[in-house]
Amino acid sequence: MRIGRRVLLPLLAALIVLAGCNGEPAEKEPASPPVVHKDTADDVGGQEITLVEPEQGGTVNEHEEYVVQTRLTEIHLFDGSTGMAWGLTRSALRMYLTDNNGKSWVPLSPSEQVAFSDVPEYGRDVFFTDTMHGWIVRSAGLSEESLVLRTNDGGANWALATLGRTDELPVSLYFTDHKKGWLMTTKASDTAGREEKTLYRTRDGGESWTAVMRTDNGSQPTGSSQPLPDIGYLTGMHFESDGSGYATMLDLGRPALYRTIDGGRNWNKSTSFFAGANPIGTCDVMISGKPQSYRDGSGSWVPVGCKQRDEVLYSGYFTQNGGAGWKHVPFKLPAQEALNLQIAPVFLDRMNGWMARGSLLYRTVNGGRSWAELPRSQKLQENMEKYPEIFQVEFVSEKVGWILIGKTDIRRSLLLQTLDGGVTWHVI
Repeated sequence: MRIGRRVLLPLLAALIVLAGCNGEPAEKEPASPPVVHKDTADDVGGQEITLVEPEQGGTVNEHEEYVVQTRLTEIHLFDGSTGMAWGLTRSALRMYLTDNNGKSWVPLSPSEQVAFSDVPEYGRDVFFTDTMHGWIVRSAGLSEESLVLRTNDGGANWALATLGRTDELPVSLYFTDHKKGWLMTTKASDTAGREEKTLYRTRDGGESWTAVMRTDNGSQPTGSSQPLPDIGYLTGMHFESDGSGYATMLDLGRPALYRTIDGGRNWNKSTSFFAGANPIGTCDVMISGKPQSYRDGSGSWVPVGCKQRDEVLYSGYFTQNGGAGWKHVPFKLPAQEALNLQIAPVFLDRMNGWMARGSLLYRTVNGGRSWAELPRSQKLQENMEKYPEIFQVEFVSEKVGWILIGKTDIRRSLLLQTLDGGVTWHVI
């Protein structure tokens, strides 16, 4: 079943202004190049983007441009000039792609008929291997099926597959290439500290999905004799192209990690991850973060946090052998605080990482062993006084990164970019 992307005009009518409209009839002229987006969004109270769409009935070179004020809640970078951002508007997913550092954007959104109850999160229910190939999971509602939408043409068209009517919720989505992917879902248990877990796998790019593991030992798929335990809450997963991988959990309040070498059918608990009686100190609450893959494919890491009162102190576990062995690195950083307790450091590769704490950024070039405070950016500081929440931080190179900030109670967001490794920032 295929569904084409519908034109966004009806739903955005109240928010958009035709670029260059003067109210007088005129002959149709060839479309002009996309207008350069002015850096004014920090002064008008929200995110503005220049949206470019093909004209209905026009040629491939004819397009319409709109200045759209929208709320974004998630971002993902592909390279130094290409990235995507998205949010939810009255249950409709609004997803956009830029390949010119935010000067203009094109819509990637699936059909408005596919309603979402919450914003899809990258790595949980959104994953793209490149700008052409992507997947979005729409979790089940009271009378709806869990859907996996997929595109192989950059969002021009979306196809869908179904997992059936279920009360399972997606918790992690991962693809190693355009064909091979895994989707982990969970179902709440009547017993505190437990949840049922099901792992689905695709070998055809998401056209079909097969359950390869369930925590219910009475109904295990063929070949799964050692599934993940139902004790513990799953927080994320990572896979290699050969089918080896690992899943992170919060097991009775303690971070834990399980590894598979057969594509997710069988799992063993790691003895080198979070080893010892109390490796991060005494905590009110321990936090197990989502796995983060390095851009160059050389490894991955998992942030763990120690929450005391209203602060979280982060450290990290690092692997360069697909999760077989782990090294703990305590971070000599100030504790994360206030509205942004969930914002852990991010790493580009094994050596280079950043930590955003309010309008201050810290940088490491030695794998987290030491951190330097970067000069404060006046532009970032000014905007964070109005939008103090950090939704996401991501770096795609040692120079280029994005930060998405906002204020939830007024439903506003603002996207900024750095081109010098986090020293200075400008509004996209």
